[in-house]
Amino acid sequence: MPLRVSPVHAPLTEARLDEALARVAATSGGVIALLPEAERGSVPLLQDRCRKLGIALAGAIYPALIVQGRECRSGVWLLRFASMPPVRLESGLTSDWLDGLPGWVAASGWAEPVLFSVFDACLPNLYSLLRQMGERLDDSVVYAGANAGSESFQPMPCLFDAERMVADGVLLALLPLKDGLAVEHGYAVPTRIMRITRASGNRIQALDDLPAFQAYAAALAEDYGIDLTADSFYQHAVHYPFAVLADDSLVQVRIPVAFGDDGAMHCVGDVPEGGLVVIIRAPDVGESDCIPHLARHLGQRPAPLLTFYCAGRRMHLGEESAGREMAELARLSATEALIGALSLGEVSTDGQGRPAFHNAALVCLRLQES
Repeated sequence: MPLRVSPVHAPLTEARLDEALARVAATSGGVIALLPEAERGSVPLLQDRCRKLGIALAGAIYPALIVQGRECRSGVWLLRFASMPPVRLESGLTSDWLDGLPGWVAASGWAEPVLFSVFDACLPNLYSLLRQMGERLDDSVVYAGANAGSESFQPMPCLFDAERMVADGVLLALLPLKDGLAVEHGYAVPTRIMRITRASGNRIQALDDLPAFQAYAAALAEDYGIDLTADSFYQHAVHYPFAVLADDSLVQVRIPVAFGDDGAMHCVGDVPEGGLVVIIRAPDVGESDCIPHLARHLGQRPAPLLTFYCAGRRMHLGEESAGREMAELARLSATEALIGALSLGEVSTDGQGRPAFHNAALVCLRLQES
């Protein structure tokens, strides 16, 4: 069953929202909304209009939107469904949040649907939560996702439905996709391998029994000729992320975003204590096969391509080069509309049917317009 949806980018005014939502109200359907961080103050207006029009709503706040393959920090993407797919908004994420998931998936009646997850990127244990979800659901779903929140990684409520706006949660949607899904980052792995000898959540405390920052700086100096100091950390870290070596999966990239006085390094997404990592140089445009690989998986069709592009990847490449990557993706996939958002960590399915968590990736879903 194809995913039939009518996407529209609308200004966040009452009149323009009502105009954009009228089509959905006539069918008693629903909307999945993507807002840029700069427009987060308009969520109550969107909630109010959907409640008054009787429209189901689920949504998330991202650093920026993608409109025709370019960054946009105004308006809202409204993915309008004549029949709203099953969605769940969970907050708190205590140990019992997974209990209802198997029954919820089974109730859809779909064989192996895509489970699209949008976690709050500030959660320190994203990968652990994904693995718990995978243990409950096994291979009954295909995993994909793109995390939401502030590009500054400052905590803020970033997930919502028609009534609530929450932090530290997850928004889940079941999508009946059989094809048209691809995830890729195109990062290659060097030969120097280190072990994470101490870690807690998303904090790497020690690498090869040395304080993480010390080991990281030494590796950058020896392998890449980079003189890393506390003052130059933010200049270099996004260009030299960690890659967790995972079995039967894309290499799982973790971008360092901060470090502490104790030498611990904070990443986007948790890391496994005892796991093996390498430090990789993020490739420039044209240095990897990421975009051709995505296009081969997606095929060539004019239908809209919903794309979540990692904000860290954009920071590494710069806005102009990231725009060139998206233009190349649009050209090779033959889409007439490349739409979506900048994301803060991405989800895929590994070769054993389990969820895997990445930084620096693109997540693409081919839509079929209704």
